[in-house]
Amino acid sequence: MDDLKNILAENLIKYRKAANLTQAELAEKINYSDKAVSKWERAAGMPDVDVLKQIADLFGVTVDDMLKKTDAPVKIKHKINLLTRTNVTICSVLLVWLVATAVYVFTLLAAPEIPNMWLAFVYAVPASCIVLLVFNCIWGKTFISIIIITALIFSLAAAIFLTVPFRNSWLLFIFCIPLELLNIIYFSLKIKNKSKQKKNLQNECDDTESNLNG
Repeated sequence: MDDLKNILAENLIKYRKAANLTQAELAEKINYSDKAVSKWERAAGMPDVDVLKQIADLFGVTVDDMLKKTDAPVKIKHKINLLTRTNVTICSVLLVWLVATAVYVFTLLAAPEIPNMWLAFVYAVPASCIVLLVFNCIWGKTFISIIIITALIFSLAAAIFLTVPFRNSWLLFIFCIPLELLNIIYFSLKIKNKSKQKKNLQNECDDTESNLNG
């Protein structure tokens, strides 16, 4: 068992570093604490089979690869690259602004009589927020979603306010307040539940290790 722990610890360090992940980042992706990852990398414990399979899938390898001693260079099939994710997100947002610019320019050329075409850029703001929210849900952190949705709510209200002026239109921003409260409450509960799940998983890990050592 000790030999298996040492092999796993060695491979886990190799694959984690090859994927450019810190212990904390790896722990977050598998819903465990960084203390658990540190324990595994010190060969002071082992994850259960389900978690080990999750780690192997994350690195694009098999469980056998994680438990097999080898001096061959580590290869990550699905390398997690923060720079790539950032570039994809930025390019997607820029595409939104490119479309807004195209709409503005072509409308001025084809139908200059249409008023307020500058609003295309105003609507590009909430559209950009939607793009950022989608990518953040895939790659990012929960608390960032709160910020993005806040920007989405108020930028959309501003766009409507500028597009369809009506009496007491400022009340749109009053309506944004309960939406913002719902946004904060929802994601706060989500973060709390995620922390609770991590704690429960950590307890399960400790119980599994105790059973193995016992």
